[in-house]
Amino acid sequence: MAPTVRLLDETLIDQIAAGEVIERPANLVKELVENAIDARATEITVSVEDGGRAQVRVCDDGVGMSPEDVRLSVERHATSKIASFEDLLRVSTLGFRGEALPSIGSVAKMTITTRPKDRLEGTRLVLEGGALRRIEPAGCPHGTTVKVTDLFYNVPARRKFLRARQTETSRILEVCQRMALSHPGLRLTVSSDGRLARRYLPAKSLVERTAQVLGQHELREIHAEREGVILDAALAPPALARPGARHLFLLVNDRPIVDRGLARAIAFAYGDQLPPGHYPRGVVSLRLAPEDVDVNAHPQKTEVRFRKGAQLVDLVSRMISARLSPARTGDAYWASRIGTGGPVLQTGPARGGSPSRAAVAETAGRYEPRHPNGLRFVAQVGDRALVCENGREALVLDRARADALRRYDALRTAADSGAIPRHSLLFPDRIELAPAQERALAQQASSLRGLGFDWSPIGEGSYVLREVPSPLADANAAALLLRALSALDAGGGNSRDAALRALADEAAVPNGAPLDDDSARRLTASVRPDQDAHRSCLLGRVPLPIASTPTIDD
Repeated sequence: MAPTVRLLDETLIDQIAAGEVIERPANLVKELVENAIDARATEITVSVEDGGRAQVRVCDDGVGMSPEDVRLSVERHATSKIASFEDLLRVSTLGFRGEALPSIGSVAKMTITTRPKDRLEGTRLVLEGGALRRIEPAGCPHGTTVKVTDLFYNVPARRKFLRARQTETSRILEVCQRMALSHPGLRLTVSSDGRLARRYLPAKSLVERTAQVLGQHELREIHAEREGVILDAALAPPALARPGARHLFLLVNDRPIVDRGLARAIAFAYGDQLPPGHYPRGVVSLRLAPEDVDVNAHPQKTEVRFRKGAQLVDLVSRMISARLSPARTGDAYWASRIGTGGPVLQTGPARGGSPSRAAVAETAGRYEPRHPNGLRFVAQVGDRALVCENGREALVLDRARADALRRYDALRTAADSGAIPRHSLLFPDRIELAPAQERALAQQASSLRGLGFDWSPIGEGSYVLREVPSPLADANAAALLLRALSALDAGGGNSRDAALRALADEAAVPNGAPLDDDSARRLTASVRPDQDAHRSCLLGRVPLPIASTPTIDD
C-alpha cells in the first residue's frame, strides 16, 4: 500500500498558522500595532482601505530593524522577545511567538520598510504568498512601515468569510481603541479610505485617556495596591452602566484582555448600585508579576490565565468596592451580601462561572449536620495541616481529607433526603468522551442525573455539561462528571456511595492550595473526630492543657 502520510510544505504550514492568528483584517492590525509598541514606538499611524481587504499600512517611529533582522523577522518563530522556556513563563511584551509577520506574508502581499536610528540607510523587503521576492536597500525615516495588500488573495475561500467593509472597519477601530486605552502615552492615528477616523493624542494618565477615548469626562479614578497587585481604574457613574460588559475594558500588564470572571467581580463590587446583568463603563488596569500570568493561552492572546485566578478575582472586587464605599471594607459587609467571608468568585470556563469554595461552603452546610461540640480553628500549619481544639484537646487535621469528608457528608445527607440539588452552570462545560466512556455514560445516565448532573450531546463524542451537584458547584464540572462516571462504571456493592466519595475527593481543596482562615473555620467546625468516618483526617491529638513534653498519638 502506498504511503498516505506526508510532510506539509512550508507555505501550507504558514497558511494553516495564519488561520489561527489572522482571521480578519482587525487581527492583522492588532499584530502589527503590538509589534510597533514592542519596538518602543511613541507614534503609530494606521491606514486601511476597503475594511483592510485592499490595504493595511502601519507606520511607527520605533527602533527599526537591521537588514539581518528584517530578513529573519519573516521566518516562522523568529523573535527577539524570548529566548528560552523560562522567558515564556514571564513574558513582558505584547508579542512573543514570532508568528505574526510570516503568517501575514503567507496570505497576502507584504512590504516591510525599516531603518534603525543609528543607520543612514534602511531596508525594504517584499513577500508575496510566503515567498520572498526581494530585499534591497531603501531610503526611509527611522522606524518601521509594514504595508499589506490583497489580504487572502491566495486563499479566496477565507476571503469569502469577511463581512461588509463597514463591519471590518468597525472591528479595526475597536482594536485601535483598546490599544489606545492600554498605552495612554501613545500617539495613535487611524484613517480609513483616505479619511481620518480616529486620533488619540498622548495622555498623562489612564483617566485622561479613558475620557478621551470614551468621550466620558465624569469618571471615578481608582488606585489601589495590595498583595503585589496594582489596580488603576477609570469608571463612569453607575447610572451609565450598560447590559453586558462590552463597554468595560480590561487590561493586564498593558495587554487588552477578555475575562468574564474579572468583569463579573468588578460589577459585583458595586453591590446594588447596578441592575442585574449590568456592568460599569470604563477601564480597569491590573499590574502583577509576569510570572503570575500565562499569556500563551490563546492564539490571538486575547485571553490569559492567572496563577492564582480565584484570589485575584477576590482581590479586585474588594479593592474596587473599598474605594467606591469605605463602608464595604470589612467582612461584615460581604457576609451580609453572600453569607461568607468574602466574594471569592471563580473565573474562566473551567469552573463554569461557578461561585467559590468559600461561597459554596454555606450551600453545603445546609445539607450537613453539625456536631454540637464542633472544633474551634486555631491555625494552619504549612499547606496541609489544620490545628484546632475542642476544649479538652488540641487536634491536627489533614485539611484535604477533612474537606473531602465534609463534602461527602453534604452529598450523602442530600441524597438520603431524596435528591441532590443541582447547580446550573453559567458557562456550560464542553466535554469529549472516548467510545467506551460514551457507552458507560448511556448505561449510567439515570444514576448520574440522580447525583445532580445534566448534559446533552452536541456531536460525535462531544457533550455539553449544564448542571452539577450544588454542594460541589465550585469544582471543575467536567472532572466531576468523569470521576463519577468512573466510580459508577466500576460497579460494586454500593456504587452510589462510591460515586459520592469519588465526587467529594475530586472537589476537595488539595493540600498546597491556598485556604483562607474563614474557610478553615468552617471546615474545622464540620469535623466530628470521634466518629469513625472522620478519623481518617485526624493526624494527631494532644490533651489540654499541653504538657511541657507532649506526646502526639491517634
